[in-house]
Amino acid sequence: MAAPDEVERARAEQTRLYGDTLQRLVGRYCAALGLSQGKLAELLGVSAPMLSQLINGHRVKLANPASGERLRLLHEAVADVELGRLTPVEAMAQVTEDRSGDVLTARTRSVSRNTVRQVQEVFRLAAGADEYAAVAAEVRDRHPAVADLLLAYGVSRTDDALRHFARITGSNVP
Repeated sequence: MAAPDEVERARAEQTRLYGDTLQRLVGRYCAALGLSQGKLAELLGVSAPMLSQLINGHRVKLANPASGERLRLLHEAVADVELGRLTPVEAMAQVTEDRSGDVLTARTRSVSRNTVRQVQEVFRLAAGADEYAAVAAEVRDRHPAVADLLLAYGVSRTDDALRHFARITGSNVP
């Protein structure tokens, strides 16, 4: 169990990231949409225990970018419900129909490919492929993950770097 000061720090960071604590936001969203916390967790694409840890200040943020995007969409939809622009049913449909935050969509794949290319560009501006290969060979035994990173972004083709990105982030990007 987290110490009270750790919970307060987590909640302060949540407020910085999300504009309020996830405890208050989740309560607001559940009330506006008539959802249980379990249903809200399902909508966000996280487990109920994970949402509980966030609510109770034992974790700071949603680690999955897709869940973070769904939280953003949910925030907007709930604001529209509170202003009378949408019914709760319409808001739920809006959040579930907008799949732009889903890691399996073509749009996200494109963003991930562009992200990988940008990372490769930064690596390649800093040093040449031969330098990354040499350093990777030097650190391989002690730091294999670092060696893989150097090779993926400093030496490899974009498709290989994209596979590395997918493996590291747990996404389904090919």
